[in-house]
Amino acid sequence: MKKVLVLLIIAVLGPCFLHAATPAEKSEIIGEWKYESQHAPYGYEKGSIIISEKEGKLAGEVKFADGYKLPLRDVTYEDGELKCKFTVDYNEIAIKGTIEEDKMKGTADTPEGALPFTAKKAKE
Repeated sequence: MKKVLVLLIIAVLGPCFLHAATPAEKSEIIGEWKYESQHAPYGYEKGSIIISEKEGKLAGEVKFADGYKLPLRDVTYEDGELKCKFTVDYNEIAIKGTIEEDKMKGTADTPEGALPFTAKKAKE
């Protein structure tokens, strides 16, 4: 009876611990996402979030309208949600966005508060 219970627990909880973005999930997030945030400070209100894959892990950068680029850190994508961070003007910005088809909607957590943004995947 104990063996059955242990196997049942492993079968139910095992995938929760081993979950990683599948190749199909990664392919839907990889690419350039053109974003807009009406409440962001001037110069940061438009740009691109560029997601790539390096050595099997997600990576990327944020590129502002003037061409200035900053690297993304801690890029993850699970269950349709993108999470990443970057530093601008000595402030850490955490991005969290949900993806449906070719659109992303989310927030950028800044020292001044959460700024909503929308993004659309750029055509290749």
